[in-house]
Amino acid sequence: MRRTLSFRGFQSITNIPQATWLWLLVAVVASAPAWIVRYPPIQDLPFHLAAIRVIHDFHDPAYGFDQDFVLALGRTQYVFYYLLAGALAYVLGVVKANIALLCIYLGGTPLAIRALLRALGKDERLALFAVPLLTNVMFIFGLLPFLLGIPILFFGLAVAVRYFEHPTPPRGIALGVLALALFHSHVFPFALFGIGFAVMFPWDQPRRWLIAGAPVVPALLAVARWTFLTDAGRLTAGVLQPTQADNVAPLSAAIPGAYQWLTDVWHDTSDELLLILLVAAAILVTGLAQGDRDRAKPVARAYTLLPLACILFYFILGERHGYIWLISQRFPILCLFAAIPLLRMPQGLRGWFGTALAAGLALGATINTCKHFIAFQLEEVGDIDGAIAAMEPRKHVAALIYDRGSRVTNWVPFLHFGSYYQVEKGGVVQFTYAGYFHWPFDFQPGHYPPPGGPARERWEWTPEQVSVQGELYPYYDYVLTRGSGFHPPPGTFHVKWRGDRWAVWERDR
Repeated sequence: MRRTLSFRGFQSITNIPQATWLWLLVAVVASAPAWIVRYPPIQDLPFHLAAIRVIHDFHDPAYGFDQDFVLALGRTQYVFYYLLAGALAYVLGVVKANIALLCIYLGGTPLAIRALLRALGKDERLALFAVPLLTNVMFIFGLLPFLLGIPILFFGLAVAVRYFEHPTPPRGIALGVLALALFHSHVFPFALFGIGFAVMFPWDQPRRWLIAGAPVVPALLAVARWTFLTDAGRLTAGVLQPTQADNVAPLSAAIPGAYQWLTDVWHDTSDELLLILLVAAAILVTGLAQGDRDRAKPVARAYTLLPLACILFYFILGERHGYIWLISQRFPILCLFAAIPLLRMPQGLRGWFGTALAAGLALGATINTCKHFIAFQLEEVGDIDGAIAAMEPRKHVAALIYDRGSRVTNWVPFLHFGSYYQVEKGGVVQFTYAGYFHWPFDFQPGHYPPPGGPARERWEWTPEQVSVQGELYPYYDYVLTRGSGFHPPPGTFHVKWRGDRWAVWERDR
């Protein structure tokens, strides 16, 4: 009897379609950059890790956060990433919880696009073309809540298509949950979800309008509350009416600059080569499919408006609005992800050739990212662990990063490395967004660092403008520096620890 039950249990596992196992393998391989190194060259990663630590361990005396901060979760929609990571941290710890969310982006995006392809009646193998796009500029910038919104966006659209075809309570609940999660992840992917939802909505069947639209009502109410009742929402709404200060790029600059916001992340030419091969492969497989029967559903025609909307937003929106940076620049990569369902995969042997070509590019792109991540950690990070160990816990630390650049990546991966102190030992770290409308925690009244309010915009980019007497001394216990440039007057700070790339300056007592 026991053998029979054991065999049946094994049989239930093996009854999972073979394709599902293969796609799970694709997801695991694609997620390798999330866990291949301890310090990846992702610019805002330590910044978000610190936010997770503050929220998750707010009342833990080992970190002392409640001595300086107050939680402000209700004033922003920008909380799902941190709340989900905080929940996972009870099981995995903060660092591993964040790795899990990175895996959801890296592995979940091709799975989400696969789900959308299946819902639209397209060949699911086209989702392999998403993997070489995962290491993009927004990923290297570390816009993690935005990135988490990408798989939620495509999963949400897939569920919406299924729900419009056959509305059932489970699908309605799933659609409502995904819409709410997406809005509280990031407003830009949510805006694209709204466009996709609207264009594929069953407008030709008025009797179904109420049922079809009901699942997203909670998300729409959340949007209305945030837009009209919060400072962050009112500021973000201004993105749709850019001014001269928002810097709408002219066509002569926007067109040649589009590639800069796609996959231009490495100093070498491997990223350029991979993009060329990816575009060539996409054209080739679509060309090989000409003449084959197209099994796409009619709703796929309406979906075409989604990548077109990304193109429109790139050209008409500004590059910034207030403290909101990288607005129009996010849409080129969203356009490429959204355009994958417009491709076609040929049938028969031609299809297997196209599959092998896409899989080879996916594997090559993942290996290339891992290779660069490993080179960054081994050759450039330096002894940041020694610097953090030299500082006592629960202190005030200013991070002045003079040497921000990298020979591995085109961007500035060390900009927020000072936040690793807050992850490990708590306290206060500058630069911080605490005090900005969109951030989930703030300083207590009277506890702001000098000069007494939120950090000025681009504080972290201009360490040479930071005044020792006016801003650093005597509020900060330590100053963490990378590169030369810090020359404190006598009687303010002295060197406590110095490594090959990092130095810790302690306040004179």
